[in-house]
Amino acid sequence: MASIKFPAFAPDVASVDAGVASIATNVLPRADGYGPVASPSPISASLPADCRGAIEVQSPAFGFPVYFAGTGTKLFKFNLGSAAWDDVTPVGVTYGVPPGDYWSFAVYGTRLVATCLGARPQVIDIDLGKRFRALGGNPPRARHCGVVGEFLVLAGLASDPNAVQWSDLGDIETWPLGLRNGHTGDIQLFPDGGAVTGFAGGEFGIVFQERTIRRMVFSPGSAEVFDFSIFEENRGAVAPWAIARAGARVFFLDRDGFYLFTGGASTPIGAERVNRFLLGAEGKPGRADPNAIASTVAIRDATGPRVLFAYRSRSAPADSPTLLDEILVYDWLLDRWSFIALAVRFGLVAATPAVSIDNLPGSLDDAGQKPLDDPSYAGGAPALGLITSDNRLGLLTGPALEAVLETPDAMLARPNRAFLRGLRLDSDADAWRASVGTRESLAQSVAVRWRPETAPNFERFAPCRASGRYHRTRVRIPAGTAWSYASAVEPDATAEGGR
Repeated sequence: MASIKFPAFAPDVASVDAGVASIATNVLPRADGYGPVASPSPISASLPADCRGAIEVQSPAFGFPVYFAGTGTKLFKFNLGSAAWDDVTPVGVTYGVPPGDYWSFAVYGTRLVATCLGARPQVIDIDLGKRFRALGGNPPRARHCGVVGEFLVLAGLASDPNAVQWSDLGDIETWPLGLRNGHTGDIQLFPDGGAVTGFAGGEFGIVFQERTIRRMVFSPGSAEVFDFSIFEENRGAVAPWAIARAGARVFFLDRDGFYLFTGGASTPIGAERVNRFLLGAEGKPGRADPNAIASTVAIRDATGPRVLFAYRSRSAPADSPTLLDEILVYDWLLDRWSFIALAVRFGLVAATPAVSIDNLPGSLDDAGQKPLDDPSYAGGAPALGLITSDNRLGLLTGPALEAVLETPDAMLARPNRAFLRGLRLDSDADAWRASVGTRESLAQSVAVRWRPETAPNFERFAPCRASGRYHRTRVRIPAGTAWSYASAVEPDATAEGGR
């Protein structure tokens, strides 16, 4: 009998449409099905309070990754030697990140800038700085920061949410208003489009407002310095930190779902797939907490063509308001989604850390010990970083999470009923379990009847005796199992007699 493939994850239309699946949990899309999601491997101690933003930057002097993180009141730098977080807040200063907000970070040369609405913009030398300090030039408080060319740009100003302001060219500690005496710093107020809800820097800037997307292009020698052109109206970002840039691609979450912006009109990437799953529709609630949708965080996966959207679900614990307990994953090359059930505080593009000589296992004289000049000790290999629920920095390099995949309903002996004896899984998983569900109709009022879960025998055949008109299979690959792909199930079934 022909295999039944694990199709694309699209819970908005799943189960009735045989081309999509309603469950693809803790897996990543592959061209031949799905692959595993590694669990977080902690590399740090816990922050002293809930994480409200983090970033990995490269050491300008030494080239290894350096991590910074912020809480609601303090900023911290990861200490490679102790794995602790050193407080790098100015002495006597306490910040105030508003509820539901995060720190925004931007790298300018050898300096790191951090902004939030509850503090003046802060700056630190990445290698030499012992503590942050207030950025010079009296810049405004701002929700977002980014770099466009040689300008530092602040967006979503506390004094005017409908504005962006930029520094002098090449001087991030000079903030004039108006082009006088050779200065190039200024402010731009947007009369329409609503408040600025997000910003993405780069060769040119992209300003997201509530109902407008604008491009910010440097115009040398012009009276305006920057040209602001409207790229799209009636489209914007509802979640300020659910914006991720990957080259020319910018992914964001609007009021009605997920979009990809590539310099022209935005392309919907979640419609009829995951938008209703997340946001709900037609009186049916979605999985996301509607009161916390603005706290959704987009995370660029440096290990593949993927972006992750971590959000707070309706079932998240009320006593942990900063917890993001579910994640939707989008692979833009395959144009496919999947789902991760993992509680996090924040996410970031990361890299494996350098190894301190004090943390080397065993002795330098041990057989097989790498020499001290081995490049692996310098770290820097791309990784996906998460601040876990216990506020530790972890890299997704651990054992695989428990994966669950489900096939759509299938008539195995159309148009007759079928008797299923069992199935095989097309996968290199060392261990797996399968359960089979049946029903007599695709009507929503007809519930799926699930049989007990079974394990495969020595022939890798899982006996799952089930009679029905429609069959579906749920496969579970236990946590810690070594595997790389799961593409389909091969049912062993025969037609049953009819009347």
